[in-house]
Amino acid sequence: MKNKWKWIISIFFLIFAPVAGLMHQIKGGGPNGSPSTDALCPFGGIETLYSLVINGTYIEKIEPSSLILLIATIVLTLIVGRAFCGYICPLGTIQSLLNKLAKKLKIKQVKVNPTFDKYLRYGKYVVLFVAVFVTYKAGELALRAYDPWAAFMHLGSGAEIFEEFLVGLVLLLLLLISSMFVERAWCRYFCPLGATLALIAPFSIFKVKRSSSSCVNCKACSRNCPVGLNIHGEETPSKLECISCGECVSSCPVKNTLEIKRGSKVLSLNMAALTIIAVLVLVIGSNTAMGTFKTTSSNKEVLTQNGKLAAENIKGYMTLNDVCKEFNIGPSIILEECNLPKDTDLNKPMKDLKNDLKDKGIEFEVEELRKIVEDLIK
Repeated sequence: MKNKWKWIISIFFLIFAPVAGLMHQIKGGGPNGSPSTDALCPFGGIETLYSLVINGTYIEKIEPSSLILLIATIVLTLIVGRAFCGYICPLGTIQSLLNKLAKKLKIKQVKVNPTFDKYLRYGKYVVLFVAVFVTYKAGELALRAYDPWAAFMHLGSGAEIFEEFLVGLVLLLLLLISSMFVERAWCRYFCPLGATLALIAPFSIFKVKRSSSSCVNCKACSRNCPVGLNIHGEETPSKLECISCGECVSSCPVKNTLEIKRGSKVLSLNMAALTIIAVLVLVIGSNTAMGTFKTTSSNKEVLTQNGKLAAENIKGYMTLNDVCKEFNIGPSIILEECNLPKDTDLNKPMKDLKNDLKDKGIEFEVEELRKIVEDLIK
């Protein structure tokens, strides 16, 4: 782990992501909750883009923060290539760490046939197309249950993960197991966000360059490349596939042979890390200061559909008081219609309230409340 700043940044996000996921499970969503998985993923910005352009609205579960994170990621890519993949992505980091563990344990690595590898890398573009097409067509996150990233962020949800993300969990396990034999197999062959950034990366300002005159052909760069590129044989590693992680640069034994540069301007690994941090701080920080980095919507925004309040949009993280306030219904009426006791906690999230009432032998479902409210507001 010679590129220390790369690993400091990577480990930070690897810790941050599951903690954020766990906080969401504990506190729930909504204005008083914690940001959801989708609100913290830049790919959500791509998934909602069509709806945002055509209808001026975000698809359900996607928040403005997703679009801003996408913008930050694109800006970063235009400066130093796919650094999001190489430095930030928690799934990428955990794959690399598992692969390092596998090598320590002497687990034999799979050498993918170069021709097969070449065509298999197109797989991520197919996944990107399918994900975007299905999402745009459905107008919602129709493939969310199959998303290994969503499953990863819901590992703290207990048995719920088997109900909502069973396929995604299976894919996550396959992803992690495969990484012990082929480092970053998911990144190389299937990641839709990686495919998106690969299309932008050729336009980046700084790229990894190799000086053939000083290269001693030790192949250390290629051996240490997490995505299996033939770096020692190229002047510039694949503009599409290089994840700008700097591992090749830090492993090169000959000074000034492998560098991140544009023309004669060289970007050191320390400066590359600083650039990544600076872009994130500037884009996210400025939007936070302006109040545009919103990770949650107000109850009214969630409940509103086509300019009207819609009972079908009532969420489990809301309280009975929230519902009463937004739909202008008296609490006593709600309690009576739902056959709930007068001492029911009106300020408790309904998904938690449901369990409390169940312990008292009282059945309560949010779906029932939706129907009751729908009848009351007719």
